[in-house]
Amino acid sequence: MPHSPVTVVTLRPLDELGPAAPRRTRSDRARARSGAVAPAIGRRGVLEMLDLSIGVLREHFALLVGLGALAWLPLRALQPFLGAHRWEQSVQAGSVGGSVVSTFVNTGGAALAQCFASALLARIVHARLEGREVVLAETLRAVLTRLHVVVGVAIVTAIASTAGTCACFVPGILMAWKLSIAPMACVIEGAGVRASLGRSWMLTQRGFWRWLCLAFTAYVIGLPFAGISALGDFPGARAQVLAWSGLSGTAFDLLFVLLSSLMLGVSIALSSSVLTVYYADCRVRREGTDLEAAVRA
Repeated sequence: MPHSPVTVVTLRPLDELGPAAPRRTRSDRARARSGAVAPAIGRRGVLEMLDLSIGVLREHFALLVGLGALAWLPLRALQPFLGAHRWEQSVQAGSVGGSVVSTFVNTGGAALAQCFASALLARIVHARLEGREVVLAETLRAVLTRLHVVVGVAIVTAIASTAGTCACFVPGILMAWKLSIAPMACVIEGAGVRASLGRSWMLTQRGFWRWLCLAFTAYVIGLPFAGISALGDFPGARAQVLAWSGLSGTAFDLLFVLLSSLMLGVSIALSSSVLTVYYADCRVRREGTDLEAAVRA
């Protein structure tokens, strides 16, 4: 009769197998994860770009969110003095001078903070995608020297998008798409206002639905964070929170300045990461930068 196969397993003492591998620390695991995904420039779909954007944000969460919060902190610190609750009674009495000044300062400050934070975080995220080390002082200096150009690009983009929105809404969406990566071209490539707009127009010849899905997803995810800051600026909401919590006005202002800066930091870090990944993907599809990165490697 045929015999069934028999497997023999030989057991050896543990001390004959050599010393066990040392347990990796948290920093070792973080470096291993960082090296496993860098460089990360390549052609990707929408879900892959979202995953990469959130992955970069997760790996550098403290740095990206902290810098975004610091960019918003000076403006948020002015809200106890220039907020809408300061001018509520004067507006009801017919005096709108203070309200106009407050609106002008808040709008200009928000635009400046948005431009500065977006440019700074875009350089950091793009360096991470290319697998390069980030030198914060050098990055900060590069952004500050080109901040006026970034502001100019943002102004032109806002005017074009607003004019397009007034023309049956659809042209505004198209203009927002075509000029969406102009700030990245400005701060990463060092282009001027006209060249940055031209680069964005050229790089976004295709991929409208990819941009729309990415922008909408980033907006939906970041909406609760930005909404907390916007809600606290309403005089009625502020009065309700003060009555419910029992905090003094000074304590509420201090806590809300810090909380709103942090929430806006999360929102701007997410949107900057998503747009920078989209910018890198557009360059891969139009210019083959992934092949250049492979040759350099």
